[in-house]
Formats: sequence, structure tokens, C-alpha cells
Amino acid sequence: MRRALLVNAEYKIQLLDRVADLGPSIEQNSPAMAKGPTGKSLTAAETPPYVLVRIEYAALNFRDYIIGSGRYGAPPHDYVAGNEGAGVVLDSTAPDFRPGDAVFVNGHGLGEKRPGTMSGQVRLPPEAVIHLPDAMTTLQAATVGVAALVTFAADRVFGPGPVAVTGAMGGTGRVAAACFARAGRDVTALTRDPARATPLTELGIGTILPPPTEIERAAEGFGPESYAAAVDVTGDMLNWLTRQMRTGGVIALAGFAATNRPDLSALAVILRNLRLIGVNSGLAPSDKAQALHWVAATLHPGDYPLLAHPADPQDIAPLMRDFAGARGRGRIVVTLQ
Repeated sequence: MRRALLVNAEYKIQLLDRVADLGPSIEQNSPAMAKGPTGKSLTAAETPPYVLVRIEYAALNFRDYIIGSGRYGAPPHDYVAGNEGAGVVLDSTAPDFRPGDAVFVNGHGLGEKRPGTMSGQVRLPPEAVIHLPDAMTTLQAATVGVAALVTFAADRVFGPGPVAVTGAMGGTGRVAAACFARAGRDVTALTRDPARATPLTELGIGTILPPPTEIERAAEGFGPESYAAAVDVTGDMLNWLTRQMRTGGVIALAGFAATNRPDLSALAVILRNLRLIGVNSGLAPSDKAQALHWVAATLHPGDYPLLAHPADPQDIAPLMRDFAGARGRGRIVVTLQ
């Protein structure tokens, strides 16, 4: 018996205890359901390589919220949440994967075009499955997840110097701030909840500040050249950030938890020769593997619990409904094993 989270088009969430109850969308995760483009069943020789993974820990992220809530159109009726997760290989026809391998999965339509990791078992092409470093457990991989990939993508375009991170008590922001601090950078964490930011201090982050006021965000004057780089996951501080950056600085746009239409000081971008770069988790498989190795080598073993908000499947419905309004939970990690 496996438990799975089903979210239908009316955004009613229920926990189901039988895979059969989820209908054909879940059954497509079975190797026996492989179909060709015409719908004809394929023989074993014709079936593309696949990796069948039992998910031990799934993470709930902002992508799940915007898809499951219908923010960008109604999800499929038998929508199962979960864009990412970690577990072990059950079966594989791909030569690089064997039963028992510990792996991380994300993207490739998970929780969108195909049943997500909350189903407890996913069948994916091998390019969607990433071996974990020896030093990283499946729980640790799910804890950092796509936030690690985003942070690694930002780190590759940053030069040396101090870094600002917005939304630093959230999922992506907390992972980014922790990784940069443990890598030896001078990090300023901006959070709406500085009084609750003890985890950030324990993660080695020296400067924790409240976000700028509305007046400060709307101001036109330039501030000091404080930051060589910044990770913005909220969107509503971008105008202020551009006026605090060093000349030649880089701002990595990694989310829009507060707004998808931020104000922007074009004058600051021009005069300070700034670069605004979008980063996401859609990296090449080799880059994803490198990102996980980088994080495993950078974070301390005791850091991972400070990054996660542990949950059970029955907790997901209220967490998902309150996703946009909740503050400072870190990464939501659901135990499925």
C-alpha cells in the first residue's frame, strides 16, 4: 500500500492509500504501461530506457503551489503533487543505474505533466535521475533539492565579494544563504522575520536584516555599494537591491514569492553596470550532479535540519493551501518511506 497526494482541478486535496484509486495517470509510472506515439504498446526492445525510483522524501516547493492552486491554469484532474524528491532505484533499463542506487529527481514534468513525487514512485528517463554523492543521504538531498541547483547556478555567475539574499528564511533563500556562508562569503540575509532567524545565525550567517521599508524600496537615490552579488527570491526588493549593488555586480533572479512584476531602477542598472540573470533548477544532468557534490562538500552535516520543515503526507493539504502566506518555514520535506 502506498499513500499519494491527489490534487484535482478544484484544488481539493486528499490522501489516498491505494495506487489503483489514482487511475491511469499513476499507472503510467509502471514499466508495463510504456506506449509509443500512436498509443500502441511497445515491446521491451522498443521501450526507451527508464529508471523506476521509490521516493523516500519528497519536497514541496513554490512550483507545486502555483500548479496545484491553478494559478496558471487548472491542473489535470488526477494531478499528483511533487516536482522533486530523493529515494532509491527499484528497477532500471539504463546501464548507469542499478537497484539500490540513491538518487535525486526533479523536473521532466513531475507534478505537472506526469504524477509527482508525492505518489511515492516515479518512472523517469535516465537524464532526469541524478546519483547522490556518497556524502549525501536521500533526506539531505530532498532537504536542499532544487534550491541547491538554483544556488549553484547563481554561484557560477557570481564574482567574489559580499552577497545579499532576500527571503532568507524561506526555502530557496535559506539554502542559498547557508551555502554561501559556509563557502566563506560575507552574507547579508534579508528576512521579514529577523526575530525568528536563529537558524540563520546557526548556519554561520553574520548579518541578518529586515527588508527595506516601502519608502526605501521606492526611493530613487543610490545607496552604498554594499553587495557584489545578490540572490532575489521575492521580487519586491529588486528596485532597492539595484541601488545597493557594487559597480559590475550581479543579481540572480531566482523567484517571485512576493511579486512577479517588480519595480526596477533602470538608472542603477545602467550606471552601475549591473547584470540581472535568471537562474532556475533546469540544469544539465552533469551540472545537477556537480551542484549536489558542491553542496555536500560545502554544508555541515548539522546544517540540514536547520534548512527543513519536516512534514508527513497528512500535513500537505494545509501546508499547500497556506503556502503563499506562510513565513519562514524553510524547505518543506515530506517523509514517504
